[in-house]
Amino acid sequence: MTSKKGTFIVIDGGDGSGTTTVSKEIVKAIGWGAVYTREPGGSPYAEKIRDLILSDDAKMTDAETQFALFWAARRDHIRKVIEPALAEGKVVICDRFDSSTYAYQIVAHGQNQLADLFWQVRDTFLGECVPDAYILLDVDPEVGIARAHSRGEKLNHLDKKKLDFHKGVAKGLHEFITNKVDGGIVIDASQSLESVIQETLNKVKEIAQ
Repeated sequence: MTSKKGTFIVIDGGDGSGTTTVSKEIVKAIGWGAVYTREPGGSPYAEKIRDLILSDDAKMTDAETQFALFWAARRDHIRKVIEPALAEGKVVICDRFDSSTYAYQIVAHGQNQLADLFWQVRDTFLGECVPDAYILLDVDPEVGIARAHSRGEKLNHLDKKKLDFHKGVAKGLHEFITNKVDGGIVIDASQSLESVIQETLNKVKEIAQ
């Protein structure tokens, strides 16, 4: 693994929390020294796996299969995109990362038997490529789901899950980012979008200075 020179920051949150919009605005504000990427996906090969993960066919697979697909995509993403950008001294802003795998695949799906495996795979696949900080855009699941449905975009099978599932995601993200890793930051995403972007940008600048 390439030793990090840049700064690696994850912006995560439940559906409708604004992770994509905020991440892209942060990168735009920082300029050429920042790189936007996302998960699942991020690299050409990982984007193909993303299509599988979010397809309706994925509803027919078990938790272990989904877990393996997420990590396979992440490994390629790290090697092809994140590590090279960090080696160039860039600020990498990643829209979701392993925090989402923990929240969705383990907590929300109630697959606690995968928890130990999660940390083992994380140590092996991430190596030195551990995020410097995780920023959680925290929003009530009911509010987030209403936002997601109001966008008029095609919903994937995860978006269509019932409210209890999304409450599990919120619980998992909060648990992971505040208790399981270092560098966890929580931002109230029920504020105006402009306020969320500015508060997140301030935090990113503090971390990346």
